Amino acid sequence: MNGSPRGARILVASDNADDAAQVQRALVDEFDSVEISWHPELAIADFERVMPDVVVLAFDIVEKSQQYCLGLLRLSKVAHAHPHRTVILCGKDDLGSVFDLCKKEYFDDYVLYWPQAHDGLRLAMSVWNACRRAGGSNEPGLGTPEIAAHAESALELGTVVGRRIDDGMRHVDAAQRSLAGVGRDLGSTRAHDRARPALAAASERLDQMSAWAQGFRDEVAPRVADARALADKLQPERPVVLVVEDDPFAAKLIAKTLEKQSFDVAHASNAPGALARLRSLKPAAIFMDVNLPGMDGIALTGWLKTSPAHTHIPVIMLTGDARRETIARSMAAGAVGFIVKPFTREGLLAKLAPFVH
Repeated sequence: MNGSPRGARILVASDNADDAAQVQRALVDEFDSVEISWHPELAIADFERVMPDVVVLAFDIVEKSQQYCLGLLRLSKVAHAHPHRTVILCGKDDLGSVFDLCKKEYFDDYVLYWPQAHDGLRLAMSVWNACRRAGGSNEPGLGTPEIAAHAESALELGTVVGRRIDDGMRHVDAAQRSLAGVGRDLGSTRAHDRARPALAAASERLDQMSAWAQGFRDEVAPRVADARALADKLQPERPVVLVVEDDPFAAKLIAKTLEKQSFDVAHASNAPGALARLRSLKPAAIFMDVNLPGMDGIALTGWLKTSPAHTHIPVIMLTGDARRETIARSMAAGAVGFIVKPFTREGLLAKLAPFVH
């Protein structure tokens, strides 16, 4: 999405043409492009045709919205890699479960809408905010490493400038000494009288050059000092590890272990949550539980390895199932390692070490 959220691409997904059209009417005044997809057999084709910034899930029950999202992940070749946000419409009885699903990042936001469009204005605002976040996630920016690199470049430039000024000052000093020597050699001769104005002018010019160089040095010095202070302040970023694990205890144990070793840890409890995290994160590695709800970890790993943006990220599988078949499927999907639960701290770090520097 470029520019204002108004120009974002919105796709309203449903299994009911009337419901989809109703939601479309609620949004067309705020957004230039709002399309509907209501035929189950065309769900994938519609998504890949529109390539939406935001998908509004206008199904009458939560389970249908979940099935739609999982269907995109399983069957679409681009949905898992295309940055987009999801807003689910729900009824009053589903608020608790939808709230929990949004906390787990299965969906990005929810709106109480059924059965009588309880909060139509909230729908437009939710989609508007989702568009802002979707656009922001794709805009290039400077992170800490890039800023640190610029600071180092400024320091290097300051060093070069200082060295050149020092060289110039040495040449000025040498020229002034030479002029003084010429004056002494000429003594009080008539030639000296004729040369005196020229020698005085040359000496004055050299004094001006010396003053200019010193002034330039004084002007640059504070900026070089600022760059040095910034470079000193910016420390290398801690590598991020994404833990995709639906067991809260196991996820906390892994996070505690890694954070003590100077890693930052991000967490997701299912495939949609992991993909939502990957829209803004560039993890150094992923610990992936095999038995995730919905799309399992092996299938998710396979999808990641088809995405140019994610294929380079090493994936280490976590499971309590040590059967040869499970290990073989994991490696075939693209995993680089395998940890059997329960795991030890040493085993976890040993598996991660070859891939994080």
